[in-house]
Amino acid sequence: MERGGPRMKTVRRESITEEFECNPCDPVPGVPTGGARVKVYYAGACYTDPQVFRSGQKRLLMPGVQDTSLFPGFEVSGIIDKISAVVAARSDLGLSVGDRVIVYPTCEEQTEDGYSEYIVVKDATQLIKIPDSLDMDIAAMLPCGGLMAYSAVERIKPFVSERLSQSTNDIVNVLIVGAGGLSLWVLKLAEHYLGDNSHRVRITVADSNIDKLHLAKEEGCYDVIEWKDELHEEYIAMRIRNVCKGGVDVVIDFVSSSRTVSRTLNVLKENGILIVGGNSKFEVPIDLHTLALKSQSILGVHRGTYAQLAQLVHLVASEQIRPPKFRTFPVEQANLVFQKLSQSKLFGRAVFRIFEDGDNSVFFHENASRILGSDFDDFEDHDCQCSSPDCFCGRRRRSSSSSSSTTGQAQTSTVDVGSPVDAPIFTL
Repeated sequence: MERGGPRMKTVRRESITEEFECNPCDPVPGVPTGGARVKVYYAGACYTDPQVFRSGQKRLLMPGVQDTSLFPGFEVSGIIDKISAVVAARSDLGLSVGDRVIVYPTCEEQTEDGYSEYIVVKDATQLIKIPDSLDMDIAAMLPCGGLMAYSAVERIKPFVSERLSQSTNDIVNVLIVGAGGLSLWVLKLAEHYLGDNSHRVRITVADSNIDKLHLAKEEGCYDVIEWKDELHEEYIAMRIRNVCKGGVDVVIDFVSSSRTVSRTLNVLKENGILIVGGNSKFEVPIDLHTLALKSQSILGVHRGTYAQLAQLVHLVASEQIRPPKFRTFPVEQANLVFQKLSQSKLFGRAVFRIFEDGDNSVFFHENASRILGSDFDDFEDHDCQCSSPDCFCGRRRRSSSSSSSTTGQAQTSTVDVGSPVDAPIFTL
């Protein structure tokens, strides 16, 4: 740490069952040998495994986890604030102060307990530069949600291609369990990869939240199935078979609970594959005899590779893949946002704005007026009493005062994350 140096804002919590607390005066961290310091502008709303471990729960029993509105990970975008001498001397890295970057989310780089204006990246090779054509808020969604969905799609691509090549008339049925951010990314990735074969691959999304299913339908899935817990299992299986004529060829289960795995294996066709996302900590009983008899396969998918993330950056920056719908929020509203996510009441992805310094040129390219003109740009200050000129709150108050003196009135507002009117969904 740089003692007596500049301060930064942090928004942290020890456990996922606790509330975030804001500390506007934490010391800005130093730069490790071989690493870099990144000024964080945007961060995706995710939780981390240490937060779950400290909660004492073996598996989170939250609707938001069950529909993948909440999923573990680490998503940030920002600019390089400082690099070590070792990194500066390595021409092969091509990294400089001021570069726009995202961080490949290795376990070592995870901020375990919340969000900070500055983070330390111990290994600078984990940084990926992002082009000017890629907006910073969108870039923040790529390292975890986007990458995990990309990894799942890469897993099923050979299987789907083989099925399509066997006949010019066959339909491939894909079932996605959970209508949260991960499934929305899969829909966008499938839209790109299927191309002319989109009419032959039918993607159905299953979830217990009807509003999220409506959003999945808007994002391009073939059909949706409402999975209510009170419904009989045989009725749910019959409903799936009615929608997926002939049975399900591929299942992508980002929930991966005992119930969802059992339910999907029941409707999986012979030679079908089940992709499990691995969010569950429970062991799942599987009938190996039936699995072998039907020649079915179960494949795990977790975080994708560095190369896959770099490729995903290229695809999104070149607009070959459109991101799913998302909303941006000031990080001071983290408690409200996570409350809504845990209750499955916030639709689309949620992205936090971490750092504001008045320089919007690093955030967006020229076609990004949809965000700059939104209601989320102004919000009420929280109750911090810090008077440090380097603290986030001081910068925010000075910015608000400057705005007020120019327009003659304060332009501040609060955001109700539960209201679709006050909190519009944005997309490209």
